[in-house]
Amino acid sequence: MAVAKGKKEDVKKKSSKEISKEETIIRYGFLTLAVIIGLCLIYFVIASLIPNNYIKIGNHKIAEEEFMYQTNTQYKVFVNYYQDYIKNLGFDLSTPEGISAFMKTAYDNQRSFGQMLLEGVVDSIQEQYIMLDQIKETGFKIDEEELEESFAIQMEAIQRAADESGYDLDKYAKLFYGTTFKAMQRVIKQTLRAQQYTTYLEEQNISAVTEERARSYYNSVDADGNAVRDDIDKLTVVTILKRTVDDEFQPLAEDVVAAAKVKAAEIFEMAKSGRDIYELAKLYSDDLKDQETEESEEETEDTAKPGEFTFTKKEVGTTELTQWALKASVGDIDLIETEIGHVIIKLIDRTDYEDVKDDIFKLIASSDFEVKMNEYKDMEQYKVGLYKPYQELYLTYAITQ
Repeated sequence: MAVAKGKKEDVKKKSSKEISKEETIIRYGFLTLAVIIGLCLIYFVIASLIPNNYIKIGNHKIAEEEFMYQTNTQYKVFVNYYQDYIKNLGFDLSTPEGISAFMKTAYDNQRSFGQMLLEGVVDSIQEQYIMLDQIKETGFKIDEEELEESFAIQMEAIQRAADESGYDLDKYAKLFYGTTFKAMQRVIKQTLRAQQYTTYLEEQNISAVTEERARSYYNSVDADGNAVRDDIDKLTVVTILKRTVDDEFQPLAEDVVAAAKVKAAEIFEMAKSGRDIYELAKLYSDDLKDQETEESEEETEDTAKPGEFTFTKKEVGTTELTQWALKASVGDIDLIETEIGHVIIKLIDRTDYEDVKDDIFKLIASSDFEVKMNEYKDMEQYKVGLYKPYQELYLTYAITQ
């Protein structure tokens, strides 16, 4: 789904040069075969929640068919993003009742999940119409050949999905997206046009970033005093785990826990004395033993080194291990007690500016794009007009205990 945009330089978007036509389709919520499951139910539930009067973007009045299509295409992405919440709250999204309950449940005591979804839909539609207007105002030339190629890929995917579901194209569009096939074609093409212009602006922004600005950004700190490079650098570590909890995160027997602590200390001393960390991981790490057990019935070709993995802070969040790795120097070894067990960890590598330079340029360019987009959104000609019934839907929700 679309998310609220800030004016920070750590907003990340991929350059279209790295994104194939198929990936572009997926990125913008276009249909793939995987979206078939559950969408028929989704349409009817969402249709029951949303009133017949929709929104306007400036002077652009968004029709019901377009609004329903955009809402349904973003629903699956939204659900995937919040799948942990859905699981913990026990919603059954295979039923209309489950979907409705999920949509009406408060997320943060200010908005319901349904409101968050619809805010993302409105934001996405607003951005698209801004780009479409800018294409006209700037005289930007659409690459029609590229557009038709991308459109053909999309049509082929829709046809396959309709065939597998057993419906003709019109029936499929109505049941799964609350629209007509003709309207789907129109919205898909206008989205592809908007994406071409967005890609052009992103590339222009990348070209405008200077080396001095990129290096300064990499070495800066954010508003909370955190080093920006900590969110960008890739860290490579080797870990050796001695578990103190089971797969359900319940404590193991006291004697097992005590033995794990003693063994972890022994392994730590061996690692500090120069024993090969990969050999120690292969011999003693409980998580690697668990993995070997799971794969014992089939042969797998694994080229990864035992216990080694590479990550960024954004990928794994803030943990005891990430906090240690961010402060450590390459070659440092430590023994850390975590909620799942005792971990021997060694920092193998950390990227520097030259390693992530391209990523930094893209981050800054994306931030510049977002700043400009927010400026457009503040213009009167692109203001979002919400009809009263839609506003009421936006602002009311129920809290599920």
